[in-house]
Amino acid sequence: MSEYLDLAKRVVEAASASGRDVEVYISRDRELTVQMSRGQVEKLSQSGSHGMGVRVIQDGKMGYAYTADLSEESVERTWRAAVELSEVATPDEYRALPDPEPIPDEDLQIYDPQLEALSVEDKIAFLKKVEETTLNYDPRIIATTFTQYFDGTTSVYMANSRGFVGEYSRTGAGSFLFAVARGEDGGMVNAPGFGAATHWQKLDPEMIGREAAEKTLSILGGSPVPTQTASVVLDYFVGAQILAALAMAMTAEAMQRKRSFLLDKLGQTVASDMVTLMDNGRLPGGFGSAPFDGEGVPTSATRLIDEGVFQNVIYDSYTARKAGKRSTGNAQRNGHQSLPRLAPSNFYMQPGQLSRQDIIKGVEKGLFVISVMQTGGIDPVTGDCSMGANGVWIENGEFVGPVGGVTIATTLGDLLKNITQVGNDLRMVPVFGNIGVPTLRVDNVTIGGT
Repeated sequence: MSEYLDLAKRVVEAASASGRDVEVYISRDRELTVQMSRGQVEKLSQSGSHGMGVRVIQDGKMGYAYTADLSEESVERTWRAAVELSEVATPDEYRALPDPEPIPDEDLQIYDPQLEALSVEDKIAFLKKVEETTLNYDPRIIATTFTQYFDGTTSVYMANSRGFVGEYSRTGAGSFLFAVARGEDGGMVNAPGFGAATHWQKLDPEMIGREAAEKTLSILGGSPVPTQTASVVLDYFVGAQILAALAMAMTAEAMQRKRSFLLDKLGQTVASDMVTLMDNGRLPGGFGSAPFDGEGVPTSATRLIDEGVFQNVIYDSYTARKAGKRSTGNAQRNGHQSLPRLAPSNFYMQPGQLSRQDIIKGVEKGLFVISVMQTGGIDPVTGDCSMGANGVWIENGEFVGPVGGVTIATTLGDLLKNITQVGNDLRMVPVFGNIGVPTLRVDNVTIGGT
């Protein structure tokens, strides 16, 4: 047993007198970020931290206190502060710690010892390869921006007065950049390349660099098309931004607060039969995967929309108790300073059978959307969805020219119902949350141009 887990158990024992419920959450984090320009490191930051949060609940009243100082004196002051806060808090009948459940013993493939052992020089060399691949791809690529490599390790140690004890470690790494291209008319555009994984060997610097270059060149010299209703094909990075808003609408909290465009639609068909949406905290290699959530509840795979039918929402212990349901293991925490909050784990759309190329070949007229700007925004409460967009126009299944300066507008409800093809190229994007989406074809979208 680690010293941190032993500390968590000792604090639970000390603080749980007089029938109090006590939860101790200890986290240990290490992070590294490298930022580069033209092969030169502009910024390199490394940080490490640890800390403890103590949650005390008695008669529905909750107190929470935390510290980064794990000395004996500080630890005692922290749990006593949590006890005092719980004595003066407003009671809530649904506030309680979850009952313990067995944690499945399986390898979720979320920890990579090789990543922890790599030198900083190895990581800088990786980022140089990403940037070089982009800059050497085509003379029209004149620069890169926001060229970054990032990685980190998080270890969690938890115990509570109801008998739960658990620990795990998770690693993650990735790289991100924008390629900047200039056309003959002097106009400039940019588009991103991205890659991330829990394991070092799954990262490909040349793929990330090529993606940025290819996307940027494809929209260079774009101009608006006439305003019309047509099909759009969404690149994974665009689809992930839309699904991130959709995930916010599919929580029990959003339903209980009446802040979701899907309110009162459980059991109804809300999407085309091509759409199956999952929240899976046990996805092997997922950035949001863990054996248990921020309250010690086992994580699970929850089918939210199954072939178009809205079947479930996600729960933490509080919202589950309020609804008379069982937690889906979706209490998330941002380190020892934060209380558990309801949020997705790995939220993704099940991939289909077609390749991206096959989806594009089937489009008679439409827009392949490569990048968007949140002009009108995406609202999970009303379902409104409007974005500035750049991409490539499609005629009879072929790319015919770049498009820029247009907007795409629909609603989240209409988007779900008008998804007619789902690609086989699922990509996870831990930028907008841990969101995964393949290439999507959506029909009957308003494209606002000239």
